[in-house]
Order: sequence, then C-alpha cells, then structure tokens
Amino acid sequence: MENVQKPKVGAGIKTMSIIQLVFSGFGLIGFIMIILMKDTIKTAGGPAITTSYLIISLVLLIITTIGIILILMKKELGIYIYFIAEVASIVYSIVINGFKPLDILSLIIPALMGIFIWKKKEIFSTETKNIEV
Repeated sequence: MENVQKPKVGAGIKTMSIIQLVFSGFGLIGFIMIILMKDTIKTAGGPAITTSYLIISLVLLIITTIGIILILMKKELGIYIYFIAEVASIVYSIVINGFKPLDILSLIIPALMGIFIWKKKEIFSTETKNIEV
C-alpha cells in the first residue's frame, strides 16, 4: 500500500487566515458596540453612521469569514468568495468614504493571501484533483 500524503495548506495561508479572522472578530465586536451605542455616538458629536452602512459592512465581513473558512478547508470556491468579498469591501469603502491614501493598506493582507494561495495552487485546482481520481 502506498503512503500518499495529502498536500497541506501552507503556513502562510494559515497565518494570513488567523490574522484576518482576528480582525474580523474585532470588527464584529466593534459593530456590536456601534449598534448598541449608536445614539450615544450621535449625541457626542460623532459621525452619523447609517444602519445600511452597518448592515452592508457586516454582511461583507461575514462573507469574507466564510471564504477564509472554505480556503482552510481546501475548497476552490473559498478563494473566489474571499477575493470577491475583499474587492467589494474595498470598493464600498471608497464609494462611501472617498479614496484616501490609507486605503492602500487594506490591500496588504489580500495581496499576501493571494501570493500564498498562488504558491499552493495545486491544493485548490480542480485539474489536479481530477487527475488524482
């Protein structure tokens, strides 16, 4: 019997996923705090935050998290979900707030994730899976 080892997700993908999931957790806590303290923020002279902004941002956060989980499960669909959600999040942020040079920093984690996924593309490609079967 042959000892066939299944390819593993690399340390880079795991690291970027953990960082992204931690940021998502903090973001979720922040959304909950904003929802609970929305009136206090408004009376204190803070920016007016609309409910639609919160809902759209929360949905994009959840979709990104689902994409990361699917990537860690070695599903090709997770790659598409993750990057579409990231692009949508960046575009939505630029449309709502306008472009700021600081927005370029939001491209660092998705770019690194893309590089690490590209290096381990044999795990995710359907062509390789069809050949093995």
